[in-house]
Amino acid sequence: MSNKVINKPNKVIKAISFLYFMFCFFMCLLVTLLPWWPINEILIIPKYALLFGPRWWLLIIVVGLFVFWRYLSKLQLQLSPLLILLSLNFLDFQLPSITSYFSAQTTDQKVSVLSANIGGGGDMKILENIGFNERVDIIVLQEARRVPLEKVFSLYNFKECVSGLCIFSKYPFKKVQVLNRNLFGGWGDFAVFYEVKTPFGAISLANVHFETPRSVLMGLIYRFFDFKLAQSIESNRQFESDLVSLWSKNKTHMLIMGDFNMPQNDNIYQQSFTHLNNAIATKGVGFNATKHTSWYGVRIDHVLYSGDFTLNAVEVIDSIGGDHRPIIASFNVVNE
Repeated sequence: MSNKVINKPNKVIKAISFLYFMFCFFMCLLVTLLPWWPINEILIIPKYALLFGPRWWLLIIVVGLFVFWRYLSKLQLQLSPLLILLSLNFLDFQLPSITSYFSAQTTDQKVSVLSANIGGGGDMKILENIGFNERVDIIVLQEARRVPLEKVFSLYNFKECVSGLCIFSKYPFKKVQVLNRNLFGGWGDFAVFYEVKTPFGAISLANVHFETPRSVLMGLIYRFFDFKLAQSIESNRQFESDLVSLWSKNKTHMLIMGDFNMPQNDNIYQQSFTHLNNAIATKGVGFNATKHTSWYGVRIDHVLYSGDFTLNAVEVIDSIGGDHRPIIASFNVVNE
């Protein structure tokens, strides 16, 4: 009789541990499959919550499995390290890609770039402290509506701003096209395309600032779920990404830089930009959030490049002021 009394709590704990493990397994699977979620109106708000909210919650939940360690089955114990790895992957913890060390033969021609959303609108103090002491070849800025071109980056002879999208270059460039949101009933420019004339040939370059889902995320914070607004924003983000992706196809020596307002595991990114290399994903180390709140960060700024560049180095710069972090990258040109 006493054994039955003792075994009953153990059975209850085993049942709870099984349910807890299945919950952890399901959540890890759910977030790992985020890049391949279908485009569906009902899934937009949950997707935004997972992509743009804090991500450490999953690791905390999975680590909670250790509380039930004695009661997990052999298979569950074997799968637990995998769940931890998937949790770290969701946290966007990066290790350099092995393939990045086996690159094609390169020339001694190099180009370095820097991209930053300066948010504050071009305040001189922010510009002085944001890490632009790096002498790179090309700088692109987003949300730089009040940048005094005649005063900043005086060492760059070629510079231009279009609706807060600015470029500063050591090399001459030609503006090829500007994309405006009036194409789908919005306002403001979201992409400017250039041809930069370097000593080793022309670079096709895009400076982008895609639609932000901020209004939907604010609704989530205040528990207001506007599916119609979410669908409208998602449609705009898809349209913008499709247009820039279409421009990038079949181009050589091509760079896309800027504030994408989407993490790499967004299904829109997966559909539009996986034919290109992502600099941070290729050689980034550790956590490289480019957009910060007071208590967590997310990587929504990117430097993408075509296969005729080889990435030498990339870094997210800790800067003073603003909620974005600049990305700096340097490349070699691949022999054709």
